[in-house]
Amino acid sequence: MPHFKRALRHLGTRPGAANRHFPAEARQQLQQAVAAGEQRHHGEVRVVIESSLPVGLAFAGITPRARARALFGALEVWNTEGHTGVLLYINLADHAVELLADRGIDARVGPETWRALCNELAAGLARDLSVRPVLAAVEQIHHLLATHFPAEDGKPKHNQLDDRPVVL
Repeated sequence: MPHFKRALRHLGTRPGAANRHFPAEARQQLQQAVAAGEQRHHGEVRVVIESSLPVGLAFAGITPRARARALFGALEVWNTEGHTGVLLYINLADHAVELLADRGIDARVGPETWRALCNELAAGLARDLSVRPVLAAVEQIHHLLATHFPAEDGKPKHNQLDDRPVVL
């Protein structure tokens, strides 16, 4: 029964919800924040905001974590030099935030830090479903990456992944 209720919630969350709460201007702000922050470190950050899962996945019980893992692979966040890719996944229908980090950065940042960041963002989005809390979370991710994988002074950084947020 829980999967049926969840599937109905996902069915009831319009596909355009992510676009409505994160319009073109907000997506541009996210892209700029990702690009600017990546100049400070040797990591790569991807942001995915999904209105709802396809109903079949929701009915099958696919968790936000499992969906984030699938997107981590599909967007090749794992395929970065130094294995320092980070995926920030937001699912509006589930009110869920997941953060997946590749093994290079994950070895240096504990799961409690990632979970705290997710909890803070989820609470921020509950208060203000807009780009502001997401930008704050992206900045925290950049801070962690810059602490553990700082950019070399004077050397331009090669961008390995698209900086544009994915809105589904």
